[in-house]
Amino acid sequence: MSNMTPFEIRLELLKMAQSMLESDYYGRREIIANQYAAECDAAKLRGEEPPKHPGYPSFPSEQEIIAKAQ
Repeated sequence: MSNMTPFEIRLELLKMAQSMLESDYYGRREIIANQYAAECDAAKLRGEEPPKHPGYPSFPSEQEIIAKAQ
């Protein structure tokens, strides 16, 4: 393995931070989607209107990625 320059190290840290934040984002999004689907199914069984969708978290911004990398 060759020695990495400081710029290469920084780039790798940014990539790692981005990957971590994106994984967290998609995990939270999946949890919300599953909970919402369960709530809709329960409401349907009770003969009620489905609840309003709670929305999803915002996708990680550049600032969040940089902060995570630091």
